[in-house]
Amino acid sequence: MKRFTIAHISDIHLPLETIQFSKLSLCNKRFLSFLSWKKRRLILQKKNLDLVIGDMIAHSPDLVLISGDLTNLALPEEFKQAAEWLHQLPFPNVRVVPGNHDCLVKTQWHNTHAYWTPWTKAYAQEDYPIVTKTDTTAIIGISTGVPTLPFFASGFIDRDQLERIKEALRKAKEEKLFRIVMLHHPPVSGITKERKALRNRKELKKILLDEGADMILYGHTHKTTTTKFLHTDIPMLGIASASSNAVRIQRQSAWRKITLESKEDMLHVNFSVRAVDKHQQFIERSSFYLNHKP
Repeated sequence: MKRFTIAHISDIHLPLETIQFSKLSLCNKRFLSFLSWKKRRLILQKKNLDLVIGDMIAHSPDLVLISGDLTNLALPEEFKQAAEWLHQLPFPNVRVVPGNHDCLVKTQWHNTHAYWTPWTKAYAQEDYPIVTKTDTTAIIGISTGVPTLPFFASGFIDRDQLERIKEALRKAKEEKLFRIVMLHHPPVSGITKERKALRNRKELKKILLDEGADMILYGHTHKTTTTKFLHTDIPMLGIASASSNAVRIQRQSAWRKITLESKEDMLHVNFSVRAVDKHQQFIERSSFYLNHKP
């Protein structure tokens, strides 16, 4: 029996205090986000992120998936800081998709997202979705982050990317791979406020229902949730911020462990959450199993 372990984290929000940037760079929507960051900077703590990474190291995942929001204001300096942080992670494979904070305002690719190419595998926005394949899985990384008006944190997937998502799902099915969809914004209504939601989620929902998927991972809400996708048996799994300092169970700093084991013609999938409790100890909970026949 061959085992493959995936770790999913999200909403890293690396600290702003450690970088220097010009006040002129805040003369746009970033200013409102900067004020928001000042209010919540005690809620998002690097020490909690370090605990999560340490626990992940102890479980030796084969692949780490990060579903966006490594930055707070999408400053070039933050992209450099995040690249340095990603480079120091001691994992064999890491894949990243951007979140709304990483696309807060319109930026130049070469001095922002280009720093993350080793982990996104995207050389331009038009490269999404990025498909990462293993022996048994296809991880389809979707970009939902786009610049929005002040007070909005919504996402959007352009028509061309939607077509590529459809093709990626179809091809992975033909190859009999377990299809994991990763994106920042939840793909259905009712999970977050409308001003923070994926605007064209109806189009994505139709593709996912028509072409099929086997698991959906997302972040954005800073809450750990385990539900099913729209009257299907497809697990739809949200994860809290890995930097969270919250004490409420759903919002505690956490990572999701997904273990896949192939035996004969069946793939056994176990997924659970490892969260930091108020004593800074890890509690593993919400353990579920499913069997997948390619």
